[in-house]
Amino acid sequence: MYGMAHFYNYYYVGDLNLTADDLGRSAPLLLTFSKVQNGPKGEVLPHLHSHLELFYFESGAGIFECRDKHYPIKANDLLAVDSKQMHVQYSEKQNVPLVYYCIAVDNLHLTGRNANCLTDRGFFLHSFENKNNLIYRNILRLLDELNERRYSYATKVNAIFCELLTDTVRMVPKYDPEEISESKLNNRKFLNEVKNYISEHYAEDIALDDLAKISYMNKSYFLHQFKKLFNISPMRYLTLVRIEQSKLLLTSTDLSITQIASEVGINNPVYFTEIFTKAIGVSPSAYRKIVTGQIERY
Repeated sequence: MYGMAHFYNYYYVGDLNLTADDLGRSAPLLLTFSKVQNGPKGEVLPHLHSHLELFYFESGAGIFECRDKHYPIKANDLLAVDSKQMHVQYSEKQNVPLVYYCIAVDNLHLTGRNANCLTDRGFFLHSFENKNNLIYRNILRLLDELNERRYSYATKVNAIFCELLTDTVRMVPKYDPEEISESKLNNRKFLNEVKNYISEHYAEDIALDDLAKISYMNKSYFLHQFKKLFNISPMRYLTLVRIEQSKLLLTSTDLSITQIASEVGINNPVYFTEIFTKAIGVSPSAYRKIVTGQIERY
């Protein structure tokens, strides 16, 4: 006589995770979850983050700016903005807000990508036909758990977050390693190292020749390849990183403009004020007053 016990399907999944990470790094982390309403251009300033940002646009229509280009966005669009990408989004109409959910993600390590990056181009944009999709449904589930705070809600929140993140990663087109030459892969690797070097050493005196040496390329070829890959020149990227760091110092410290300029690697406060104003639209002093209401001193 045969017993009743039988395994129809059995899968060991104990060694699987979202990132296939073999360096012992922690799992992806949900930093913040928020619902945001933006007005027309100018209400929100261009900015960058070290984390990944996911946006789901619930209503309205607008413009997304990244890498000096403009892209239309509308309701039911999903947007992922990679780490350290200068960007801004705003409504295209004066009296119709752009309403969206924003999810900040840290500790994401995908094979072949920089930390907290889904792509090599800086962002990923996907349009759904309507709200009947996995991403929006899980966003509403996430919102419900955070609002209701039922028993062990943090565990449920993390589970929904991982599902949402996995579904997003699955939508991003993957390159075929067979189609990319070894030299191009090496170029990409060295150029990413240059970008990371800038982000870590922005406060130091960095010259174009120094960056070219790090890339193992001659200067003109390095300039061309960096601009081709990141759609921005290396020295322009250095300037934007310095400006972004100065914004943090302006809002989190009471350092003077001269001190902040020095902290981000610019020894001339007049020049610092000039490039800050050109990039942000207001002077460092005005920016501090707008954000914090503090009185500036020189």
